[in-house]
Amino acid sequence: MDVATEAAELVEALVTMALGTVGWLLRHPATLLVGVVAGVWAYAWGWVSLAIFAGCVLAGGIAWRVLHPVSFEFRVWRHIRAGVLRMWVYELRWPRWARASHLVLFDSDFPEPMIPPIRKVISGPWWDEMHVRMLPGQRQRDYDLAAESLANSRKVERCSVREVSPGVISLGFLRRDPLAKPVALPEITDVNGEDMPLDAVTIGESEHGAPWRVPLLGSHLLGAGMSGSGKGSLLWGIVRQVAPAIQTGRVRLSMIDPKGGMEAEPGKPLYHRYARDDADDILELLTSLVESMTIRKRDLRGVARKLTPTAEMPFELLIIDELAAITKYLGDRKKEAEATRLLGLLLTQGRAPGFAVDAFVQEPTKDVVPMRGLFPYRVALRLDSASQADMILGEGSWQAGAWADRIKRSAPGTAYVVEDGFKEPLRVRAGYTDDPEINRVAREFAAPVNRGDDGT
Repeated sequence: MDVATEAAELVEALVTMALGTVGWLLRHPATLLVGVVAGVWAYAWGWVSLAIFAGCVLAGGIAWRVLHPVSFEFRVWRHIRAGVLRMWVYELRWPRWARASHLVLFDSDFPEPMIPPIRKVISGPWWDEMHVRMLPGQRQRDYDLAAESLANSRKVERCSVREVSPGVISLGFLRRDPLAKPVALPEITDVNGEDMPLDAVTIGESEHGAPWRVPLLGSHLLGAGMSGSGKGSLLWGIVRQVAPAIQTGRVRLSMIDPKGGMEAEPGKPLYHRYARDDADDILELLTSLVESMTIRKRDLRGVARKLTPTAEMPFELLIIDELAAITKYLGDRKKEAEATRLLGLLLTQGRAPGFAVDAFVQEPTKDVVPMRGLFPYRVALRLDSASQADMILGEGSWQAGAWADRIKRSAPGTAYVVEDGFKEPLRVRAGYTDDPEINRVAREFAAPVNRGDDGT
């Protein structure tokens, strides 16, 4: 190789390095600004004054962090952390992760493989979000399938995927898990039962550190989980939060516990209707609810399209502790068919007139829960297989990150839900309501003396 060729290659390498440095600085304007300001300061007033100023800023930041940690996290630290993680973690390792997860495209027209470019990095107390632009021909499903691989590459338990804008994907990495330890039992809503909102209640926390709010009025809930998965935490969490409205009569709670009352008996003072394992009692309760719903629809016809609960016309909440015992194991096929028919009427016609069904089951197969699709809000606690997660949350939920079969036995109350308007599953955990608390709530918020089923 002659001298001219070597010189040309050296110049090319230097130009490439210079352009790369300029591009890196433009992608990190905060670093560029700090460097420019520090250089100007040192040139104008010397390095000693710069060191003193930097020390004062550091001391002020430490004081702010100690005295007001929440505002410091929101205003300062999350931005610093995001910048550092982008420079020293994501930009350095993303090309390797993308190759290992088959998110890189190879095109004969380009000498180098095409890697989805990073748009920005956001860092919160629990999660990092990396926004990347999808390459031509890629779909969100490609990233859903790569989520498990990306989580392993980042050495975290969870990687969530969502599309934040056309062509831009957010990859969320769970850096710290707020659900690793049992969550605190939320306080009962500090509002008079006559005024408390009934659209949703808080029973735990989500994996983002936010309250987990479960819909009530205008919705039905199906919770599925193996024995010991924490269905009781979900059931009693809901009952506990609506207890003030039960006391005032704005909510009337009907309970079916086909296991003989072992789970539900302590809350008996809260119930307007109650059935245990007797098939006739269960059918009578369901029939009473359907008849009340028929009367309610007639009364609201031409008056309102959706119920506003009052003590005179309350919100009717039915909780079924084990749905399979009604739909499959009631002991009489005719009675099972009739119970399924009555439940179908409540599920298809009950939301507008203020009737809701919250049902829990261990085995979410089609023959056990034939009306699965009639429950708008579904919760997957610890399950036996990936296919069961799809049965509850919808096809493709497990691939999208609803790994209900991987929930640890030591984490009861942990579950996955898919909320309206969101494609990606959300991991949540309910607070645990122990027996003394159930007894206290039943004693302090007992339902008023039973009135007629029409609310009179």
